[in-house]
Amino acid sequence: MPELPFIQVLVENLAPRMTGRTIRHVHLASPSVLKTVEPPLSETQGRAIERVRRAGKLILLDLDGGLSVAFHLMRNGRLQVAPARVSGQRSPRPSKDVALIMMLDDDQELRFVEIGPKKRAALYVLPAEGMFEREPLQGLGLDPLSDEFTPERLKDMLAQDAGQLKHFLTLQRYITGIGNAFSDEILWAARLSPFVRASKLAPEEIATLYQGIRATLIRGLQEHRQAFTGNLPTKEPLQLLRVHRHGGEPCPRCGTKIAQVLYAEKETYYCPFCQTGGKVYADRRLSRLLK
Repeated sequence: MPELPFIQVLVENLAPRMTGRTIRHVHLASPSVLKTVEPPLSETQGRAIERVRRAGKLILLDLDGGLSVAFHLMRNGRLQVAPARVSGQRSPRPSKDVALIMMLDDDQELRFVEIGPKKRAALYVLPAEGMFEREPLQGLGLDPLSDEFTPERLKDMLAQDAGQLKHFLTLQRYITGIGNAFSDEILWAARLSPFVRASKLAPEEIATLYQGIRATLIRGLQEHRQAFTGNLPTKEPLQLLRVHRHGGEPCPRCGTKIAQVLYAEKETYYCPFCQTGGKVYADRRLSRLLK
């Protein structure tokens, strides 16, 4: 699933193309992607896009008149801006991967695309007033790059969670924007095991984790900006990741072979020497070793 650096760069590169444009018409090709009923999607037509922004892993289009549209890309959702595909007076039928088309007043269209058979991407139309008290924004935690995210706040969050540290980092109710990939990157940078209990971290480990979160995400943002240079990202560039999806390769820091634990639909990558004191954990699919 795209995470903070990917989503933030997508928002930054999408904003110049969308801000100030008016939505002429909306075509919902895949009704299942729409998760709200009121206000209706048709209410977005004729409204100008005032701002494009990120909230956690969500992309928000703030429209005039007090409406917002939220996109949750999930694993395979993407946003594209391209010339409108108009044939005569009718738009041609979109491909099966296109869930939504927003026709803009500059003869461009915003396409919400989801590749693959598993359709999980989501679209929400929300009233601007009280929108952070509604799904999917309700209960979101702190943005890790905001001024509100401090070592003291992180310490308080960790004390509330008895789960494993990696799981803590991916729970959006504490810190937003971090998922499977960047939790691995952060913990590798901080030299912390993904499997330790969040509430058991020592003060110096909390300080190291805080620095790892900030430094890793800032570096990720810089590298994503350079990689996409104004274009809309469509695929996570794996070469920008140090350990995630690099199982069996040498650790960039010490040279130890990167280990992995595979789950049903995700995986954890870590350096046994740098992070777990030499311990290599068994594959979760084959063993109940992890507790």
